[in-house]
Amino acid sequence: MLDYTGRPRVAATAILLALTVTAPAGAQTMSAAEAWAGLNSLALGAGLSITSGSVANNGNAVTASGVRIFPTNDPNGVVVSMDTLTLQPRGELMALIPSPMFQVTTQTGRNQTRTVEITHDGEILGMLTEQNAALDLNFPTLTAHLVPSAAPPATIKGTPQASADPMRVDVTINALDASLRAAREGTAELTIDAASVSYDLVYPDPANETGGMITQSGVQTAPHLAFSGTELDMLSGDDGMLRAAFDAGMAMSLNFTVQASRQTSSQSMGTTPLAMNTEGGASDFTITVADGRADITGSAGAFALSGNFGPMQGAAQLAGMTMAFGAPLVVTSDDQLFRYMVSLDGLQPSPELLAMVGASQFAGDAVTMTVDVTADGHLTREIGPDFGEGDTPPLDISRVRLDDLRLAVGDSEFTGGGAVTLLGGLMGQIGRDRPNAEGDFTFDLVGGERLLNRLQSMGLVPADQLFFVRMMINGLGRSIGEDHLQSEVAIRPGGAITVNGAPLPF
Repeated sequence: MLDYTGRPRVAATAILLALTVTAPAGAQTMSAAEAWAGLNSLALGAGLSITSGSVANNGNAVTASGVRIFPTNDPNGVVVSMDTLTLQPRGELMALIPSPMFQVTTQTGRNQTRTVEITHDGEILGMLTEQNAALDLNFPTLTAHLVPSAAPPATIKGTPQASADPMRVDVTINALDASLRAAREGTAELTIDAASVSYDLVYPDPANETGGMITQSGVQTAPHLAFSGTELDMLSGDDGMLRAAFDAGMAMSLNFTVQASRQTSSQSMGTTPLAMNTEGGASDFTITVADGRADITGSAGAFALSGNFGPMQGAAQLAGMTMAFGAPLVVTSDDQLFRYMVSLDGLQPSPELLAMVGASQFAGDAVTMTVDVTADGHLTREIGPDFGEGDTPPLDISRVRLDDLRLAVGDSEFTGGGAVTLLGGLMGQIGRDRPNAEGDFTFDLVGGERLLNRLQSMGLVPADQLFFVRMMINGLGRSIGEDHLQSEVAIRPGGAITVNGAPLPF
């Protein structure tokens, strides 16, 4: 759900989750009537109020009519209203069955509200004891629709127009299946799956000061989210919390995957319309926090983009992408691994897009780029409000490795790799013109002359400068084959740097 600024608004969802978690306390021994009384009591303890017009108890279930749920300290901030809410025991769990349509109304400004209608054909199962909590959502179909505001429609020359409210939110989730398990000792597991999620949105463009709108529609196929954590009760806002949590064994993992996705969007950049269409294959994203560090990995399959910016049109394809990032989160006496890796495979702009930048010579060529850098180092101060302050860097690096550097355009390719040890660490290099280090790197350029000729034919390298460019390239590399140059860079203590055994020419 979006508020009037276009930002996600989660308060209404939090109300429903709070109810489902607190409602079925002791459900395995409670009757429906006792569960209803416990729901109201525990909701008040959570700062929520529940009102209803009537409550009917048939022994096996309790059904409340005319239900309204809202924060006690802000009755108009968020209001969930439904015709009926039924509580029914299901073994050790308690089922909460809202009416097939209910509304969530949020206050977005002074005397302004937004209402979202939720329609569904599912139910929520929950259980809460002093030690454990369980929550299961099963919705074959769940839709959310933003009700247009009550602002009267505009009238032009006496003819009524469409609603003056441009906002639109329509979301449909098919085969939603979610499960949450949590324990007081700090463990939690959450999974959310769906067959598909489709959406049709119109909301304010936060970067457009003239009140422009962004229109988006699309679908995600088979999204899956999984979270697990241990010792989560150790998390807090206290100083030194991270170290204490890791020492206690705190660990978390979040994984998101999707089989395919498709989206169309349009907006205005100033007075120029911008439209984009994207289509992607399977992708995944994982965050792991454990053993005093955080690691992020991700990959995406084939991806296609097309669109127009005013009269200009273009498209591009990407065969695939991978990424990996990692860093320690606490101070340690020994070095830890830092990593930065991004790889783009088979990026191929369309001929129309290349023509716009004067690069038609490269039509049909694919671009591959990889940067993979790792380092050994450690934090010098704990992460906190003053992490980036002070006269010295918040981290120290002792060794850097260029594990893979690759840039390929058509049949031309530049590659490199190597490692360097920083004598005295990163802090020992402060104030030096050249690093006091020891290391070796090797770089290869294959097809450089072919690439230079193509650039010159496009006018990107003027003819009168071609000689100097070739002289610079040949000065930094030696020929080891046809159109193949190699550079061996040596860094030695004291700041000496040589290329193929000769000092740097600059």
